[in-house]
This record gives sequence, C-alpha cells and structure tokens, in this order.
Amino acid sequence: MAEKSKKKSVKKSRNLVLPILSMIVALGASYYAYYKLNAPQAKPQVDFNAYWGPYPMDQKPDVSIRPFSVEFSDVMINELRNLLLHRRPFAPPLEDSGFTYGFNSNFLTRVLDYWQNKYNFADREKFFNKYNHYVTTIQGLDIHYVHIKPNVAEDVEIVPLLLLHGWPGSFREFYELIPELAPRPEHNFALELIIPSLPGFGFSKAPVRQGMGPLEVAVVMKNLMDRIGHQKYYVQGGDFGHNIGSIMATMFTDNVLGFHTNMPILLSHPMGTIYMLLGTIFPSYIVEPEIQDRIYPLSKQISFILEESGYLHIQATKPDTVGIALTDSPAGLAAYILEKFSTWTNAENKKAADGNLLSNFMLTHLLDNIMVYWTSNSITTSMRLYAEAFNKKRLGNKFDMIPTDVPTWGIKFKHELITQPDIVLKLKYKNYLHTTVVDAGGHFAAFESPKILGQDILQAILTFREFWGVSKSNPQQPQPNPEKATSVHEFYVKDIYGRNIKLDKYKGYVLLIVNVASQCGLTNKNYEQLNELYEKYSKARDFRILAFPCNQFNGQEPGNSNDIVKFINERDVKFDVFEKIEVNGENAHPLWKYLKRTQSGTLGDFIKWNFSKFIIDKNGRPVERFGPNVDPIDLEPSLAKYW
Repeated sequence: MAEKSKKKSVKKSRNLVLPILSMIVALGASYYAYYKLNAPQAKPQVDFNAYWGPYPMDQKPDVSIRPFSVEFSDVMINELRNLLLHRRPFAPPLEDSGFTYGFNSNFLTRVLDYWQNKYNFADREKFFNKYNHYVTTIQGLDIHYVHIKPNVAEDVEIVPLLLLHGWPGSFREFYELIPELAPRPEHNFALELIIPSLPGFGFSKAPVRQGMGPLEVAVVMKNLMDRIGHQKYYVQGGDFGHNIGSIMATMFTDNVLGFHTNMPILLSHPMGTIYMLLGTIFPSYIVEPEIQDRIYPLSKQISFILEESGYLHIQATKPDTVGIALTDSPAGLAAYILEKFSTWTNAENKKAADGNLLSNFMLTHLLDNIMVYWTSNSITTSMRLYAEAFNKKRLGNKFDMIPTDVPTWGIKFKHELITQPDIVLKLKYKNYLHTTVVDAGGHFAAFESPKILGQDILQAILTFREFWGVSKSNPQQPQPNPEKATSVHEFYVKDIYGRNIKLDKYKGYVLLIVNVASQCGLTNKNYEQLNELYEKYSKARDFRILAFPCNQFNGQEPGNSNDIVKFINERDVKFDVFEKIEVNGENAHPLWKYLKRTQSGTLGDFIKWNFSKFIIDKNGRPVERFGPNVDPIDLEPSLAKYW
C-alpha cells in the first residue's frame, strides 16, 4: 500500500510540473513582451543648422529681427472679390443632408457672399496688426511670429510661453486667448507670448526641399526662441502644435520648463494600444469615469476616426494635387477648411444645414483664418507637413516611446478628435501632473473656449513653477483679526486654483459674497441668477460676485477643487469662485467671521444654509445680509443703493 501511495504521489507531482513550467514560460514571455513593447527609444540625431532655403546659400545671413505687418492689398482684395463674384454654380445639396456629405453648398453661398460683400478688409487688417509682428531668418527661412511683451513692474518675473497652432489653424486662433493670459495682480509672474506661424503656414516661408517634418519644425522653433533670447520657456499646443510641442519637450529638456497640451494623445505607443483594448473589458481599471463615454465603445471612436481622416490620407500622400484646387478657388479653400471647424468642434454638427458654425464661432473670425491662408498662398505648403509627418522614416522615430521628464499638463475637451486615459499618457510623460476634463468644446480650443483654455494654461504654469520650486503666488500674509477689521479688503483668500488673493483688488467694486454648493436644491436657480446678475452689472456698475464653496450643510459640496472647477466650467460661471472653506465653527474662515460679526442674522449670527448672501459697498464694508431663501435676482433694488 505504501509503495502504491508513493507512486501516486510521484505521478501527481509530475502532473504538476508541466502547468508550473507553462506558467513560468508564460510569465517570462509576458514580461519580455512588456519590456519590448515599453522599452524607451533613443533620441534621434538632429541637425540644428540644416538649411531649408533656396540656393545659393547666403554666407552672411541676416539674423536680425524685423518688424512685419499683415497687408491686405487692393490688388489681392479685387482679385479675391472677382473670383468670388464669378464662381461657378454649385451642385445643390441633397435634401436634409446637412454637412453629412461635406460642406453644404447652400450655406457656402451665404459664407462666400459675406466674404465678398461684408467682410471689412481694412478693419480686419487693423485687427491683425493690433499686436506686434516680426520676421527673422532661421535656417534659410523667414519665420513670422506675433510677440506680446507684458508691461509690468520690475519685481514681476517675465515668463516666456511659446504658443503653437496646428492645421487648418494659424496664429490667428490665439487672438481671443491673448487677453485671458494677461498679467494678473495675484501672480508674481507675467507671460510673454511668442506666437509663430509654422514653416509653410501663413507668413512663414516654406522649405524648398523635402524632409521638414515635425522634428525639423521643432528645431526651427527652438532656434526661434534662442534668437529672441529665451533659453528657458513653456510650450503650449494642440493638433500639430501638440505634436511639435511634445517633440520639443522630448528633445530639448534643458529648455522646456513645462508642456501644456489641449490634445493630449499618444498615437504610436504599443502599450497604449494594449491599454485601450484592455479598457474594453475592464474600463474602470483603465479609464477615468468622466471620459469613459468619450472612448468606449471603441468601435464608435474608430468608426469616427476612419470617417474623418480622409483628408489626412490625401495630405499625407498627394498634398500638392488638392493644393492646386484650393489655391485656385477661394470657394474651395473656404469649404475645405471650414468643414473641419464644423465637424471637429462637434461631430453632431454635421446634421445641421449650417454645420452649427455660427453657433460656435463668428463668421468674421473664421474668415480671418481663411485669409491667413489665402493672402499668403500657403495652403499647399501647409498640407505638406502631413506628408513629412506620416511616412515610414518619420514614424520610425517613435517619439511617443521616448520618455520625457518635462512636467506636462493636459486639458481634454469633450469633442476632441481622440481622447485617451491618463494611464496611456503617463507612458511617455513621466511627470504628467494633471488633466482638466471639460464637458464641452472641441478641437479648436483657443478659438472656441479661450476663457477656459486661458485659465487652464495659467494654472498649469503655476503648477510647473511649483514643480521647479518657484513660489506659485505671492506669499499669504497673516489674516487680520475679524473682531478688529474694518473692511473685507484687509483679508486674504485663496481662489479655486489655489492662488492667494488679497481682497483689496476689489476696491471700488460693489460685492456680493455668497457661500455656494453644487448639490443643493437651491443650486440651479442661484447659479443661473448669479450669472445673470454678473453679466448684467459687472461692467455697467463695477460689480463683482465672490462665491465660496462650503460643505458644512448636509455635505452638499463634497468634491475637491478639480471637481468644483469642472462644475463651474460646465455651467460657464463668469464670477469669481474661491477655495472651499468653512463658514461656521472654530475653523470658519476669518473673512466669514468678520461678515457674521458685522451683519448678524436672524436667530443668531451663524450661517443657516447654502447661498447666504452679503452685500459689500465700494469701501469694503458689509452693509446688508440676506438668507438662502432670497433669490439673487431679487437683490437688484438693494444693490442699486450702493452703485
């Protein structure tokens, strides 16, 4: 019996050997595959002096920076109007087809008539030249850029920011963003903006020979920043601007202090593809909940990309062929470019007869961008960048698999062409610090959502500076004693982005200070009416609203700062929102202790519920208090007493 039992035990052990060996081999193969798929690539060699201009090469090139002006000449305007006037009739669109077959020819007629008869060329020329433009010759090419230097005190640090556009955009996209990036009193820095036209786009000359892909453009941009005098700077971009900015953050880590992208994607990382596929089975392990419906079902996203990438295949293979047609026809140029502004803003726009273009943009602004291409005759040369980017040699560089330590920040608009989870982005960006999720907006963020994008860029730069050990805002001073203070202007608060604000910035304004919550039964009405009050009186009557989130009333403001930012962005909140605080108890913010002391409430000084309201006069003195049951719009007569 013992011998028989021993034989069974040996047999059982032998039966276990094969599964164990198979498991070891499988684990080893998996580790090897993971290593091979995730192995970092080496940086390619670059030529910082490659010459892209015509021969013979100037042996003593002009390296000066020369003023430049956008000019709409009478000859060009007359030719354009003549071409628009004598255009051939278009085939009528199919019934109820909207933009599903491409640009609707009925609506195109409206666009072209406006361009011909109502677009004010003289005024738009002045608009383009409201900022300073320059050109300088780099690697044989005249490179154009807009340069905005802040006018600030000597103790304010100047921080350079390179803004990079994509296709079919231009430097014009950033004009509405520029005011949103203006110096702010709560910051100890101010942005100096450098906004170039990429080589072959707009007023930057195109290379005369093959080979200028995104890497070579990145080199030109670095050399441009060197020429201007900046060795350290931040970079922001979307579309090709993301691609080029990402390469700069990869190749020039000693120069790029931080990279902000409004199109955070990796197109060619094999592990990224595996993660995306795994997400179809285990989405909660791969994708953040708030963007899950933007990615899955994956078949829907793939179908959309296939449908919308036809232009890419043409421009990556035969850009000059389509370029000839678009160069010859302003109608064709407008239709080709504006169709992208419709569908890439929101795929649902193609169901509308006007592509919902006028719901998201001003026609004059859209035509400004078209004018950049038409005036400079650059549509063909701009499209060649696709041929230089999507070929075997360029894709072989595998930039998405070259990691970078440059701190990186992404903002994901709802209708961006491609959305990826942070787990994918962190394969490359080892210091990927933050993602802002916006439940609206599309591909052309600077054009469509300049306020949201501007706030996000500023917050990113504050975070980048903190990453490098630079104070993110002026240090907060000790709070005044609430029992002795005589004005709200004496207090310090933190805004929703964590920046220290002294309330004396509101001197001369009538204020409405209110504690808010995002999940209260009073939320919808109060936020709507607070926005209404702000829009009605902020400019006309020097009026400001200061909103302080508070979670002390039945836990109705449970989120963190990022959650609150997302909430206020979704509601397009215009007024100022501050960091979440307590308004009652020992830990109540000193400002609110002061408010309660100077304006006592019914049945006690304490705050009773969300949306209690204090009116502050222009001298910073609390003058009236209202309970949560008083609607903001009903405060108009009381506010009028203090204008």
